[in-house]
Amino acid sequence: MHIKHLSLSNFRNYSTLELPLQPGVNLLVGRNGQGKTNLVEAIFYAATLNSHRVSGYLPLVKHQQDKAVMRILAGFEDRENLIELELNVSGSNRARINRSDTPRVRDVLGLVSAVIFSPEDLDIVKRDPSNRRAFIDDLLVQLTPRLAGVFSDYDRVLKQRNTLLKTSRNLPKDSPGLDTLAAWDDSLIKLGTEIIAFRQDLIKRIAAP
Repeated sequence: MHIKHLSLSNFRNYSTLELPLQPGVNLLVGRNGQGKTNLVEAIFYAATLNSHRVSGYLPLVKHQQDKAVMRILAGFEDRENLIELELNVSGSNRARINRSDTPRVRDVLGLVSAVIFSPEDLDIVKRDPSNRRAFIDDLLVQLTPRLAGVFSDYDRVLKQRNTLLKTSRNLPKDSPGLDTLAAWDDSLIKLGTEIIAFRQDLIKRIAAP
């Protein structure tokens, strides 16, 4: 797989950009602050739906604009895929594959594969374990795109469970709604077990000689 063309609209410092790319090594040359890293960030975002520099996507939208659009033409042996992502300041983000709308933005995962090494990656080894988990999880999603849904479900269940616990602190034990805590616990255990199993398998694959 290789990226044949990158188009950007209101992404970071780019109002518009049309960048053809060739197979093999493409060298980006420019002064500091011109936006070289922004191009790498756009490709990596299309591969993972995450930025390696910031949490969330809003910083990717050009200042005072309401949306950013990325189009990536990716070659796969004898075929091509056009991936389009629309990042909206207000409202839901949208995605298209070969000019057809997708039910979910995460349906684009797996169409672009990317590996990035940046100064921020030093946090993987220098800082707390959450950075290492995030690194592993990003890699897992690229290898198994359906896990994006599992991570999303886990976060949703965790938030619901935590909200229930916070609101029930001063309530009697027999209050309505507390009987659903067991169901949230079961869902959290099921999803968490699946995530841990995939993480362990990935570590074994990475550590294999």
